[in-house]
Order: sequence, then structure tokens, then C-alpha cells
Amino acid sequence: MSQHAFSDAERAAIYRAIGERRDMRHFAAGEVAPQLLGRLLAAAHQAPSVGLMQPWRFIRITQRDLRTRIQALVEAERVRT
Repeated sequence: MSQHAFSDAERAAIYRAIGERRDMRHFAAGEVAPQLLGRLLAAAHQAPSVGLMQPWRFIRITQRDLRTRIQALVEAERVRT
């Protein structure tokens, strides 16, 4: 086995993550701990992209009223499409 090969347990975890992946349409309110946010952003930056350019841009919005207005805009666009 190659030194770069995944173990059986690692392969099973990958297939499980792929199989259980779902689009999110409803989100819970609340705060995300800074350490967790850092881990999530680090993982997100590793996501594949065309040409491995990783053109991701993430914006953290902490103002509740702005988040509410953005949510309303997104919902209106979802209904429109």
C-alpha cells in the first residue's frame, strides 16, 4: 500500500461524509466559537475549485439586523427562482 493511501477507516469516513452531505436551508441562531470558526474556515479554504484557484471569500456578519435583512433578500430570490 502506498504511503499516501487512506486506511479503510479513513475511506469509510470519506464515503460517509459524502453520503450524508445535505444542502442547508434553515440555520440555527447563535454564536460560533472563534476556535470552531477558525477550523471551519480552514476546512472551507481546502474545498476544491476549478484550477485549484480557491477563490473563496467569507464574510462574518455579526450584526443581527443585517443578517435578518440578508436572509430576507436570499429568501425573496429563492422564491423568485
